[in-house]
Amino acid sequence: MAMYMPLLMFVIFLAVQMSLVYLGNQAATATAREAARVARVTGSAAQGDAAGSQYAANIGQGVLEDVRVTVTYVGDDRVRAVVSGRAQQLVPVLVPRVSQEVEGPIEEFRQD
Repeated sequence: MAMYMPLLMFVIFLAVQMSLVYLGNQAATATAREAARVARVTGSAAQGDAAGSQYAANIGQGVLEDVRVTVTYVGDDRVRAVVSGRAQQLVPVLVPRVSQEVEGPIEEFRQD
């Protein structure tokens, strides 16, 4: 029984780490959606970058670290927001970077 305990602890550790990666991935998705939404509505990639960075800072301390927000135009009528960062880590080994991308049309008013 005692020799199974280290294996059980490792499985629990792995489950907690994967949960933290999942949480970081969800935070990156929410940040990318917010950055894309602001860029789509305002038509400004710089405002989308700023809004994404602010959202990532407010979403929770340590949930997503070393965040990079990049908003670019795709063609004439679309915008793409890419967010990458590091999820929380229990041990700084074998933790992948999380990255999410959201793309959508730039909103514009059209007369009837």
